[in-house]
Amino acid sequence: MQRFQSCQFRRAAWLILLVVAPARGQFVFVEVANSRGIGPYSMALGMGGGVAAADYDSDGDVDLFVPTAAGLADQLYCNNGSGQFEDVATSAGLDSMRGSRAALWFDYDNDADLDLLVACDPDGGCWGPDALHLYRQDTNGVFLDVSIEAGLTDLVLLEESTHFGGMCAGDVNNDGFLDLFLTYWDGLTYLLINNQAGGFDDIGAQSGTATLGDYWQPVMHDFNRDGWIDIYQTVDFTANRLWINQHDNTFINVAASAGLDNAFNDMGITLGDYDNDGDLDIYISNAAVGGKHSVFYRNDSTPGLLNFAEISLSLGVDNGYWGWGTTFLDADNDLDLDLAATNGAWVQWLNDPSRFFLNDGGSPPNYLDSSAAVQFDDTEWGSGLIAFDYDRDGDLDLLQVCANSGPLRLLELQPSPGTILGNHLVIKPRVDGPNHFAIGAIVRVVMGPITLTRLIGAGTSFLSQEPAEAFFGMGNASQAPRVIINWPNHTRTVMQQVAANQTITVTHGGYGDHNADGSVDLADLGALIDCLSGPEALPSPSQPSVSRLSCQGVFDPDTDRDVDLRDLAVLAPLY
Repeated sequence: MQRFQSCQFRRAAWLILLVVAPARGQFVFVEVANSRGIGPYSMALGMGGGVAAADYDSDGDVDLFVPTAAGLADQLYCNNGSGQFEDVATSAGLDSMRGSRAALWFDYDNDADLDLLVACDPDGGCWGPDALHLYRQDTNGVFLDVSIEAGLTDLVLLEESTHFGGMCAGDVNNDGFLDLFLTYWDGLTYLLINNQAGGFDDIGAQSGTATLGDYWQPVMHDFNRDGWIDIYQTVDFTANRLWINQHDNTFINVAASAGLDNAFNDMGITLGDYDNDGDLDIYISNAAVGGKHSVFYRNDSTPGLLNFAEISLSLGVDNGYWGWGTTFLDADNDLDLDLAATNGAWVQWLNDPSRFFLNDGGSPPNYLDSSAAVQFDDTEWGSGLIAFDYDRDGDLDLLQVCANSGPLRLLELQPSPGTILGNHLVIKPRVDGPNHFAIGAIVRVVMGPITLTRLIGAGTSFLSQEPAEAFFGMGNASQAPRVIINWPNHTRTVMQQVAANQTITVTHGGYGDHNADGSVDLADLGALIDCLSGPEALPSPSQPSVSRLSCQGVFDPDTDRDVDLRDLAVLAPLY
């Protein structure tokens, strides 16, 4: 009984700490694009366009690649570290004038720097083999077009669609190389497996994912927590699809049984843990026509059973008008994820306002429509929408792509006079080896009774991408009691008492670093010996935490999914 009271006391103490946080909603978003160096913008003709944010030059701040309309050069905005941008697309070799729709930063060749995939379509001005361009980043910051070598020009010769739908990257076969999933509206989907030789092989047909339809933005995440990346894709007019990885390059659609088979006009998507219970919930933008609305899926899954409940009406986030881009963000740094969504379309939808929903932090949480209060209620035809801290001042800003002749709106979050926002913490997981930017990692901050959860992904919102880092609002907490990183290779790093108000890079040692402490040493050797003994011996008494997946991720440098003497020959010198 005394122990129960002690636990209750500790929980109450934590709740008091978390509740005493800065006042909610006392901030506004102010448009600063022109003053920060963002130039004129025009979107490719069609139903939308996006933007890709990443620290492409690894200098610590977030840069932007902006696909543009035919006749206007694509833009690469390099951040100078103080939030001022300079367009360096010409010197970087990325100033194409084809008419680009979307882009994705990812390290396709595992050389620890970011490469870029740019997509366009017939609506935007590109045809046949010109619709996909892969640019490899060279050591001097110049990008080289390697589309032909990568096999992408052959792929798009078969494409009959009229509009690009979206793309995302992740390691679907656990070989340490990032693969791609591409969708088309009025067309096919493509699952492109990285062949580790500088190119991609389309396995869409054999994987079961290649079907005709009207597809928009996909995301990659290990939804069922079995150690393999799955794919969720939004679909216009018909049911969404949740492709569960079968561990052999095939997938099964379980959207119906998981409760994720919404059949409205689903378009943009964002993943975030709105109730701080340690799993990712889903918000999907829609067109509010004919009784349809945006949907919010609360993740109620348990081990072995995927289960999502649609609660948009009860939360008050169902009306997004004609929605496109959307993102979860903790705007006021009070520990709870807020929600932003932009919108617009033809005729009666030309003046619909963007939406901002503030999380009230309740138990369970609800959302308050704060669009006007925070000044995110513009009537632009909004398309792509992302959140990132462009000026590294400790709060998240928004970038909004607007249709047709733009503009491209950089919306700086500014506290109202006399308001002090909560503390923050930014974690940048990196791997000293394959998948350097840790795409697919999950970062958690455990604070007493609540767990803040972030996904390190590549591809989100609508035709867009947010940087590969985890931003946490910390309220009044001066430190995170525990930070946990679940790495893509199925190992885990745990850090204690991490101070707030800093951006830290946490590096995994890569191959051989089983305990994920950033170094390869004798502490990892016992796990290697157990992995060499074969899958039938796992787990073992000496290494009960060793799993077959962690063996393949850490001790299999030849990526043949078998830890053997060939791998030992490569790893032995490290110890």
